[in-house]
Amino acid sequence: PALVGGPVANVLHDDVYATASQNLVSYLYEYYNRDPRQATFFTSNNFALSRILFLENGGFDTRYRRAAAEDREFCERWINSGKQMAYSADAVIEHAHHLTFTKYWRQHFHYGRGAFRFHQLRATRGQQPLRVEPMSFYWNLLAYPYKCGLASAGEITILLWISQAANALGFFWEKYNGKER
Repeated sequence: PALVGGPVANVLHDDVYATASQNLVSYLYEYYNRDPRQATFFTSNNFALSRILFLENGGFDTRYRRAAAEDREFCERWINSGKQMAYSADAVIEHAHHLTFTKYWRQHFHYGRGAFRFHQLRATRGQQPLRVEPMSFYWNLLAYPYKCGLASAGEITILLWISQAANALGFFWEKYNGKER
């Protein structure tokens, strides 16, 4: 594969919001990349490919005005073009994104806005416009902090629930009020 991605490690261990946000990303990596040789999603802060291949695949869609789902859309376009992605556990990037409750909420609200745009673009390509994950996805997400043995698992679980509420609100806000279409 010409596109390789790896895990992202939160270095702000005392920032519960950064920890919760990173826990979500770690869960998504496990969920979407069960087989490391058949990975389907990497965050844009930790995947690598040649500039030529990046541009040949259309780069990041500039209609995404915020960092929210442009990486998801790029990865899907990459796979739909017949290319593979591979996960490398050794390709770790350390991430430090200080968050407050307000910044955490805003981040996940914008992720929801990006998710709407992602599904809108999928529809224009003739793909299934909206694919909601099964309920087990959400139950397992909320159980994930306990599975990881986090000392603050209860607090992280509540923040993950809040992230999903913010995401859903952002999705529907973009659907009914968004100007970035």
